[in-house]
Amino acid sequence: MLLKKAPEIILSEKQSSILLKLARGTHTPGHLKQRAQIILRAAEGKPNCSVACEIKVQRGTVIKWRTRWAKAAPEIQLLDNECSNNLKATIISALQDEYRRGKPPVNTQFQVAQIIMLACQPPADAGVPISHWTAESLAHTAVAQGIVDKISPRTVARYLSEGDLKPHRCKGWLNAKIDNHEQHMNMISEVCQIYQDAIDLEASGVHVYCTDEMTGIQALEHIHPALPMRPGQKECIEQEYKRHGTTTLIASRNVVTGEIVVPHVQPTRTEIDFVNHFCDVIQKDPEQSYIFIMDQLNTHKSESLVRFIAESEGIPEDALGKKGEEGILKSMETRATFLSDPAHRIRIVYTPKHSSWLNQIELWFSILRRRLLNRRSSFSSVQHLELSIQHFIEYYNQHLAKAFRWTYAAKLLVA
Repeated sequence: MLLKKAPEIILSEKQSSILLKLARGTHTPGHLKQRAQIILRAAEGKPNCSVACEIKVQRGTVIKWRTRWAKAAPEIQLLDNECSNNLKATIISALQDEYRRGKPPVNTQFQVAQIIMLACQPPADAGVPISHWTAESLAHTAVAQGIVDKISPRTVARYLSEGDLKPHRCKGWLNAKIDNHEQHMNMISEVCQIYQDAIDLEASGVHVYCTDEMTGIQALEHIHPALPMRPGQKECIEQEYKRHGTTTLIASRNVVTGEIVVPHVQPTRTEIDFVNHFCDVIQKDPEQSYIFIMDQLNTHKSESLVRFIAESEGIPEDALGKKGEEGILKSMETRATFLSDPAHRIRIVYTPKHSSWLNQIELWFSILRRRLLNRRSSFSSVQHLELSIQHFIEYYNQHLAKAFRWTYAAKLLVA
């Protein structure tokens, strides 16, 4: 019986250099290193048995990759002659495994679709008492419902990944019920138009302010001081803390300058507290006109606020009626209509229900939370907290205050 002669391997200087780098490379995968060594030793004219012994592989492995290289040699030589940049990639490709179909799938496409459909349903619908699915709970439920005989959580996780499903993640959204869509959009348009006209309104003697309250601000004190940041080490914040109580911030923001004016930092936020803040803002320039943008909180439509505006407009008290019975004071709707009257020198423009995000003071409250009222801060008392808020507002007005660039154009956002 004649043995088949092993194909001869001849390498150019460039091919040898590439294979040598692969064989010695620190980051070269192990299988590529081994196959590059086989080709290099075979090119030295060594027999298959000798190569297998040196590299410590089976003789059949040497024969396989020697034959595979011989088949790819014409293409490799052609690229070598043309000085192609693809030479290295072609050599690596010749040393890679060929595509194999692998083990046939255990589960049918219909079973996979059933698992995906199960993942898209609330766990409670399947009788599972958890808030959201995990790969493990989906695997157990799929077996319990007879979708599959057996399945591992890893396989379920792969199905979820292929379907771009992330049951462990969620985000909040508000399904706002809009009874009158046209009225809703008109209110949004009015607020946005005021923002765009704010500079012209200011020039004509009309100040534009955004007003709201930030409630339940906690005075939390860390039990131990933080460990300072060092090279290669983040700042370490003590997680245990004491509670010293809460306070409230009532603030107005000038839309044109971005400044926070006459902030009231105090424990309560009654309708009297709100009217006092309202009065202090107007006293800064009592002869000018004002537009206040705010949400539809009850204290923003209070009897006290109506009486204050009526007094400013010279409207007699007898013309206001009686709260809960008649006249302007009858209900929140009648009070809101009076307070938003465009004919008044001091006018309130309300954001629609569930649309307080239109109020620019909410953007500033976010700045306050991120810059001061975050997990790094530590307050030894409510008084310390209130003083810190006052100091931050002074710093903000001096160094950071500027108008927000309002880009929303009153187009309905669809979830």
